[in-house]
Amino acid sequence: MARVVRGVGWTLVVAGSVVLLYVVYLLWFTDLSTNASQRDLAQQWELRLPDGDDDVGRDSTPVADDGDEPVATGDAYAALWFERDGQRIVNDEVLYVVEGVSLDDLRLGPGHYPDSARPGGEGNLAIAGHRTTYGRPFWALEELRDGDTIHVVDRDGREWVYAYREQRVVAPTDVWVVDEDPLGTGAPTITLTTCHPKFSAAQRLIAWGELVEEPTTS
Repeated sequence: MARVVRGVGWTLVVAGSVVLLYVVYLLWFTDLSTNASQRDLAQQWELRLPDGDDDVGRDSTPVADDGDEPVATGDAYAALWFERDGQRIVNDEVLYVVEGVSLDDLRLGPGHYPDSARPGGEGNLAIAGHRTTYGRPFWALEELRDGDTIHVVDRDGREWVYAYREQRVVAPTDVWVVDEDPLGTGAPTITLTTCHPKFSAAQRLIAWGELVEEPTTS
């Protein structure tokens, strides 16, 4: 009997070690992979910016929607960050958003829902991101509050500013959150989606913002 108990005990120890190693893989190795992808996207972004700008973006006169060129899935689509009183929040780094929201796309960084609006465009710009793995871009998304701003730079180097409005926890089946006008205001909107609670995919945390500032001529 004692031998059986010891055997069960060792089995549980081994199983626990396997689970622990898997958690380490998810939280560390996936971060390393995504961080490398973000560096690659940053280089791609610098090559993409007009006039050889070294900064993330620049102000310019807005152009018409119909001039937008298609972006291949997995390619750099936009740059994103969050501010409160001029200080960066939610994530210390500029996040490079890729086109697409498949599992492979989101391993590179936050992803733009292909059928949603472009940055600064009419309708709803929708972006998904991981919360606990693959760089954890939206780990602290719930910390957004009134007065915070969401900054998005498009592929033409124009910076668009959205004011944070609200957040909700919804079911994964609540796809209306990425509809054209989820808040019913008629204003250009940004929707950020991630899993909730942390370390679970049972629900979705949604944060919304509304466009408050357009680029000006530099």
